[in-house]
Amino acid sequence: MGVQSLSERGNWQKYARVIGDAGEHTFAYAIAKHLPEHYDIVYKPKKLVIYSGGKGIILDSVIINTQTGKKLFIENKTGNNGGNAHERVYKFLSEPLKRVMRTQFGTVNEPFFLVFSGQTFQGQKYKDEINLLLEDSNYAIIEPECENIQQVAQQIMEIV
Repeated sequence: MGVQSLSERGNWQKYARVIGDAGEHTFAYAIAKHLPEHYDIVYKPKKLVIYSGGKGIILDSVIINTQTGKKLFIENKTGNNGGNAHERVYKFLSEPLKRVMRTQFGTVNEPFFLVFSGQTFQGQKYKDEINLLLEDSNYAIIEPECENIQQVAQQIMEIV
């Protein structure tokens, strides 16, 4: 693709960011209504410094069980037009990363809960891939209008 073609191409990233932010906010708000009072939800927690030079990861939210002090970090991918956003969650399956999270940030044994929302993830192709590659992992595919949010809340309470 030439320079001119690139300059004339629409800025899909800006649109994707808006959709992503909306999905993150919608999930945090919806799940908060379905968890007991002893769960705190922090939307957009600070960066978790885990690499040299002050580098780290920024997750979308964290759910804290105030009775146990344990944390569960949420990574949400929202899509309405296909794409590969879901592929960026696979780093959270890394055992060394999970170990760092447990030792440095007081998480449960499996520190990440992966959330997929939007029209993209209603498609069978995406459901099949996610169900296969995330088997035995903590994740949920959110149904339209958050119809399954109560089941997701129950799943989260069993983890943290």
